[in-house]
Amino acid sequence: MNPCVPEPAAETTFDVAELFVGDDDGLLWLTLGFASPAEPLDVLHIVCGKTATGLADEDALYLERTDQDLACSGQVLALTASKTTLALRLTAEGAAALRLPTHTRFTFNENPALFAQAAVQLAQMAACGQACIAEHEADGDPA
Repeated sequence: MNPCVPEPAAETTFDVAELFVGDDDGLLWLTLGFASPAEPLDVLHIVCGKTATGLADEDALYLERTDQDLACSGQVLALTASKTTLALRLTAEGAAALRLPTHTRFTFNENPALFAQAAVQLAQMAACGQACIAEHEADGDPA
């Protein structure tokens, strides 16, 4: 079993309305803006360091939703980019911390051009040692 390919499961899908990327202060970050039932302007920040420190907690992928009260580090089992979709698989602890299901899919139906920007940023994060991030080209359905 490839840990970078999420397993099939019931999931929630959000369509990304806006996207921001950054590379500063030794960090790479990707912010997905989407509407959720609880928040019409919801966001998910995905952050990692550009250089490994050797400390698992500091080197882990950090996710934050809307504010720091909804955050986790090291709880991503897989984040897969495939065609025009990002599939996120979290541990139960990470899902609870972010108030997301363990399987969440982000589509780019309204803004397909944003997917390419997200995929480039995720590839850079993977190159920085984030083994949970993968690109899956097979059929557009990473789950």
